[in-house]
Amino acid sequence: MGKLIQRLHLVPAVWPVDFNTGANPGDYVSMKNYKHLTVVIMENTAGGTAAVTMKQASDVAGTGEKALSFTEYWMTGAKWKFTSLSGAFSVGETVTGAGGASGVVSEIGADYLLVYTVNATAVVDGETLTGGTSGATATADGAGINEDILLRCTCSDTFTTPAVATRMYVIEIEASQLDVSGGFDCVRVNVAQATVAGIGSVLYILSEPRYAGVPEETAIYD
Repeated sequence: MGKLIQRLHLVPAVWPVDFNTGANPGDYVSMKNYKHLTVVIMENTAGGTAAVTMKQASDVAGTGEKALSFTEYWMTGAKWKFTSLSGAFSVGETVTGAGGASGVVSEIGADYLLVYTVNATAVVDGETLTGGTSGATATADGAGINEDILLRCTCSDTFTTPAVATRMYVIEIEASQLDVSGGFDCVRVNVAQATVAGIGSVLYILSEPRYAGVPEETAIYD
C-alpha cells in the first residue's frame, strides 16, 4: 500500500496565527480530484470562542461562494472513570468535579464518562463528580485519561469553539455534499475572529483520490 502520505494530500488552510486578529478564512481547495476532505483545526491556547463555518464555490477564486451544510464535527475529549455512582448521568449535561474540573458528557459507560469541552482543571482521584442537570454523583476513580480521543458532536451548519486550551476540532466533508449539479467543487473553512487572543491553525487532508499517482494531484488550482 505504500506510505500513508502517498495516499493523502495535505494542504495548509490557515497557517499558525492569533485567531483574535480578525476573521480567519481558509484557502479554497478543489475536490475535483478527491472524494473526501478532513478539516483539522487546532488551538494551543484558550483563545476565547470562535464560530466555524464551511463555504463552497465553483473555483478556487471563490466564484459564487455560498454556505456548505454540515451536521457533525469531532473535538478533543477525555475519559473520566468513576465508582460509587448515585443516580444516572445524562448525555449532554455538564459534569463538574469538586475541585473545579468540568466537561460535557458525550458517552456514559458502566464505570466511566467520555467528556468534551473539558476545562484546564484536572480531575482529582476521589473527588465527587456531579451532573449539572441530572444531579447524579460519583467518585472519581483516578485522574482523567485518554485526552487524545476525539468525540462526535452534532451541529447545524456551524459550531462555536469553547474557550478551552489545547483542543482540536475535525470536520469531515464528502465531495457529494457540495452542489455538484451547480458546478461547485471547491471548499474552504472559515474560523471567525476569536473573542480573545489565542494561536491556532487549520490543515486540510484530502483523501480518496479519483486518480492514482505519486505525488497526488494538486488541490490548490482548478
